[in-house]
Amino acid sequence: MSKIKKVSVLGAGNMGTAVAQVLALNGNEVFLWNHEGDIEPLRQIAEFHENKKYFSGIKLSENIKPERNLNEALKNVEAVFFCVPSGFMESVAKRAAEFVKKGTVCVDTSKGLNEKTLSLVPNAMKKHLRGCPVVSLSGPSIAGDMARGFFTAMDAASDDLKAIEKIKKIIENKNLRLKATKDVVGVEIGGAFKNVYAIVMGVCDGLGLPLNTKSAILTSALKEMAILAKKAGGKEETIFGLSGFGDLVGTGLAPLSRNRRFGECLASGMNKDEAFKKVGQTVEGVSACKVLRVLGRKHKIRMPLAEMIFAIVWDDKNAKTELEKFLEKF
Repeated sequence: MSKIKKVSVLGAGNMGTAVAQVLALNGNEVFLWNHEGDIEPLRQIAEFHENKKYFSGIKLSENIKPERNLNEALKNVEAVFFCVPSGFMESVAKRAAEFVKKGTVCVDTSKGLNEKTLSLVPNAMKKHLRGCPVVSLSGPSIAGDMARGFFTAMDAASDDLKAIEKIKKIIENKNLRLKATKDVVGVEIGGAFKNVYAIVMGVCDGLGLPLNTKSAILTSALKEMAILAKKAGGKEETIFGLSGFGDLVGTGLAPLSRNRRFGECLASGMNKDEAFKKVGQTVEGVSACKVLRVLGRKHKIRMPLAEMIFAIVWDDKNAKTELEKFLEKF
């Protein structure tokens, strides 16, 4: 299998480091950049071949080259993986556009929608990265499992199937597989909003509720996401695949999931800010709550589970009381 020899990964957090590791172990030369306000991971990788801040204990490939200068990180690469939180994606894409050559495949791993414009992340990227095809990766992809080489499968969505094939050639191996699809809308909706529903899975854990209850809530989450995907121009079946059902199970049930742990903190009586501090990392489901609520109302969809999660997160409602009210009307 031929490989692209020089690729760039923007973002040295959990997912960025995991993606860089997979790419590097596949034989690629990987330039890993992180924003100037957080260069500690790059320093640690250069000195120890380990990202102690996010991935303590995992020895990273020597093919990973930490690079503080964005221009140098993007020089003559044939693919760029954007692994920054969705809220920062557009600003990073705008900066990167100055250095990315036309035709370079750009990969979105963040998943989501712009809170103000409701634009899909890949559309926001395309606005700045003109002439560059964009591929969205989404699915059950817990970063630590990927970095350790456990089997992972994700959807790869783009209107440019040749771009997907190019990415498949550099990142796929026996333990990582991509399923090509043109349903960018369905993949992005599943990938973005599973974070919201993962919060209520954490609430269930914090309240000590059994798997029976969590399974019932999971079915409601899938139903709401599927209806929304169809109304927004995507496909319902996408939500029942890797980037919907698969990702929701992975994010909602994983002990280390940031969104699940955030919900667990809310169930213990913490408010939003206290829960943020306890988790200590970006919790993308929090801002996604707002977007999900707006989209549901825009498309005139009844989404009682999404509304309940919003009330707990943003209106500071009691998690136990709100969940009990929801279950009474199930």
